Amino acid sequence: MRKNTFESNNLFQKCLINFSALLFVFCLLANSSSITAQTETSWWKNIFRTKCDSTKIEHVQDLDENSIIINDLGMRDIDSIEWDSTMVISVHPVLKSRSGVGSVEVHMDSALTVISENAFANVPPLKGYRVQIHFGDLETARAVRAKCRSHLNISTVYLESIAPNYSVVVGNYRDRWAAELALEKLIVQYPNALIVPTVIELPKL
Repeated sequence: MRKNTFESNNLFQKCLINFSALLFVFCLLANSSSITAQTETSWWKNIFRTKCDSTKIEHVQDLDENSIIINDLGMRDIDSIEWDSTMVISVHPVLKSRSGVGSVEVHMDSALTVISENAFANVPPLKGYRVQIHFGDLETARAVRAKCRSHLNISTVYLESIAPNYSVVVGNYRDRWAAELALEKLIVQYPNALIVPTVIELPKL
């Protein structure tokens, strides 16, 4: 009876040892599989990731936002997406603005000079309006013109011949609205003033 009990105890211990060994091996396999899974996860994720192969641009020096950077690739690499900071040869800062008076000399053919001078000399007539402040004989018209220039300080006073009389007109107005505004001021001194359409000189803009 004791012998059977002893054999059963030995068998139980052997089974327990075998079971412990199997459990230990199983734990090792489980840990190794988890490590492998983690490493495998990283490599297959990299398949779907896009990485930029361009070289990172290092800070060369403090640059102005408008500075010009010259590299050794020349103009052929201007449209390249990738750029290597080691290719930089020199950095040209933006020129500072200068205030002052300069001079420009234009050289052109003499024919162009003649055309330009004729364009300013032969100005075509311009239709517009003037304010007539007097209409009568020549002597009276001259006196009215001189008085208007001195008292009203108006330089654009003209003496026009309308045979057999003369008219004294004021101003060079492109439109009737401007002539109406001038008439409101002149009619105080010249009650018979009125607006007349005529050919005018090119007014200053």
